[in-house]
Amino acid sequence: MHSSIRYVLSTSLALSLFSGCAPQPAPQKTVTIDSTLPTPSMNGFIADITSAAFEWKPIEDPRVNGLYIYRNTPGAEDQKLQRIATVDSRFATHYVDNDLKPATQYQYRFSSFTKEGSESVGSETLLVATQPMIAPVSFFQSVGNMPRSAKLLWRPHPNGKISGYVIERQDANDQKWNVIATITGRLNAEFIDRDLKDGQVYFYRIKAVTFDKLSTEPSEVTKVVTKPLPPEIKNITATNNIPRAITLTWEPSPLSDFSHYNIYRSSTPNGSFDYHVKLEATTFTDKITEDGKFYFYKVTAVDKDGLESTLSPVATQGSTLSKPQTPIAYEGKILNKAVELQWSNNDPRTVSYTVVKTTKTSWISRESIDINNITEPRFHDGDIKPDTTYLYEIMSVDKDGIRSLPTQAIELSFEAK
Repeated sequence: MHSSIRYVLSTSLALSLFSGCAPQPAPQKTVTIDSTLPTPSMNGFIADITSAAFEWKPIEDPRVNGLYIYRNTPGAEDQKLQRIATVDSRFATHYVDNDLKPATQYQYRFSSFTKEGSESVGSETLLVATQPMIAPVSFFQSVGNMPRSAKLLWRPHPNGKISGYVIERQDANDQKWNVIATITGRLNAEFIDRDLKDGQVYFYRIKAVTFDKLSTEPSEVTKVVTKPLPPEIKNITATNNIPRAITLTWEPSPLSDFSHYNIYRSSTPNGSFDYHVKLEATTFTDKITEDGKFYFYKVTAVDKDGLESTLSPVATQGSTLSKPQTPIAYEGKILNKAVELQWSNNDPRTVSYTVVKTTKTSWISRESIDINNITEPRFHDGDIKPDTTYLYEIMSVDKDGIRSLPTQAIELSFEAK
């Protein structure tokens, strides 16, 4: 049989054996140190950036139930080694401690324990320094003045532990960094951010990510300004004196990559403006079949990327030439079996008149003829028959052939004797 020497120590005293510090008062529980238990014999360790892996020789003593692992916490006020893990098998020979700080030195000790709670003398203290964090991406730049997008470029990270990248964006009016893309593959070196606002400022940075999900510090920040919308079209004018047409003119767009203009039209100034026509010239004649017809217009410029200037809040009004004034002081009578008509008209646009003569051929049937090119404000019609009813209307006509609205019809007839 094995002889054994057992020691019963307070918790604080037992820990002082591992830390080298003086015992503290008010012990909470006791720990039994059994010097006959085997102390773990360490083969060595491997430290990474945020983890450390340990290996020890197999423990053959059947009394051992597993191992306790102690570690300090760098930067903490209390630098005692605290138990951080339990390995519940004497057959295990490896342990990995994760979530460590990069470029930091730690102290570790190992002990074995029994099912009853006895613990061996601690191993020698291991000084373990984690590796520094991988350097950030060294070259990161952007391409701006793109339509509603930004192109980001970087140099692939040279470290083989890198599995990809995380791209973050910050709006000019927002101090928060937001992840907008995760790029898989160390050798990828480009990303295009889409659906951005026109003429807006954005900031970007990139982080490299390792295979075990560690992120480097962010790169330097790069600034992007997206392409602005084309400037609003200025000095739009529209005619109101062209027969059955409205001609629009405006200042040329100063765009260096100009594509075309879009014209929008509405029948009311505050109504819905519908797309009307696309053209490249700075003038447009809108053909219209009505006299005195009003339309309201807005014009935009479009660049080669398809960006379109905003619609002006104020529409430009145009109209076709209105009808001439209707003759006034219109009267008619029958003298000597002939119709005598006369009227007045002060419209300087009038160059001639048209008389519309309507003959009632029955109660429900009528025949009308236009008598054109009357140059005086009077008309003599000797081509009438007794016991027949005639209706006469007069219209003014301008040089473009536009007729005024007709006068009210005068009804004339005479009886045969």
